[in-house]
Amino acid sequence: MINTSVYSRYWRQELSPKVIWLEPEHFESAKEISDRNLSEAHQWTIYLNALALLGFEEWLRERIPDVKINRDNCSIFQSDSAHVIDVVCHLRLGGFNLCLISVDNLINDFVTVPKEVINSPDKTAHFYVLLEVLEEEEQLKIHGFLRYDKLVKYCQSINLEAKSDSYYQLPLSWFDPEINNLLLYSCFLSPTAIPLPSVAEVNHTDIQSLSQTISIVNKALVNVSSWWLGVFEEGWQSTKDILKTLDSNYAWGSARSKSLDSTYGAKKLDFGLLLNGQALALVINVKRLEDNEVDVLVQVIPYNEESGNEEYLPPALKLKVTLNPNTSESESQEVTARKADNIIQLEFSEILGRQFQVEVSFQGAVITEIFLL
Repeated sequence: MINTSVYSRYWRQELSPKVIWLEPEHFESAKEISDRNLSEAHQWTIYLNALALLGFEEWLRERIPDVKINRDNCSIFQSDSAHVIDVVCHLRLGGFNLCLISVDNLINDFVTVPKEVINSPDKTAHFYVLLEVLEEEEQLKIHGFLRYDKLVKYCQSINLEAKSDSYYQLPLSWFDPEINNLLLYSCFLSPTAIPLPSVAEVNHTDIQSLSQTISIVNKALVNVSSWWLGVFEEGWQSTKDILKTLDSNYAWGSARSKSLDSTYGAKKLDFGLLLNGQALALVINVKRLEDNEVDVLVQVIPYNEESGNEEYLPPALKLKVTLNPNTSESESQEVTARKADNIIQLEFSEILGRQFQVEVSFQGAVITEIFLL
């Protein structure tokens, strides 16, 4: 897997952004726009967004004077409402809808974007343009742009990092740094080549798949009983095949009765960019007891294919186990990784034939597996 942090730093060093000089009239107009807002808390954000819009708009007019630019419905001019969005939506470039993502200091390998401009059909854009506003230097830098269809494709192949309930973190490496490509698209590409979801189609478009990337659910039951026969479902392996340090990493908490037989299954969990490529292993340890009772120990550990393990789990990683899911008898327990934890686990007893559900979550991304004993 590509180390996105390293790639993004290389991307920023090797491909210089387009620099636009901001003029005194840009600052005056931006101040007028921000002063219209009723909330002082949002004025700075609106001021930066206004500088980004005014500078970028003038640059577009100089480069492609024959393409119509329309800002009448831009979100920035609706800023006197109770809800203020952190980006500039609804800038029209010919037949295309643009969303301007402006920052005042681009120091990370990702950019924070409100979820609604990606998930809400009334705010999605054909192109998302990344701009850096350097007010003191009187400069605007165009760092690149991202097509909506490519954004959806990227998000379907990897977990999209969620900073909070309201924001996503998009890697800089997803943005095309060749801004001239945006100019070519606006002149020669039809908007229908990058279809956007409509409000009426919200449940039948790729935007549904986009939101599903945050919650990955394996709907097929994992039959634990078959593990005793050496039969594992796709993605699952015997722990001796996937883990090199089983004896040192796995220990039962408190066995409540004498074991008749035991088996182990493990599966690699990949949260992608959310953990910078670090993988985890979900391990299910099962012991048959007397009277058709089963002891189950569910564990999550860091895992590296080369060394067999990593030192620590990411803090705040959660493990949740639900017995008899989707029934009136459902009950759950969970545990959260602390700093320097190299394992989290939950133990319970159940009878053969019952189901249980395991959820491993981190910063809004959830991986779910359902098991049959």
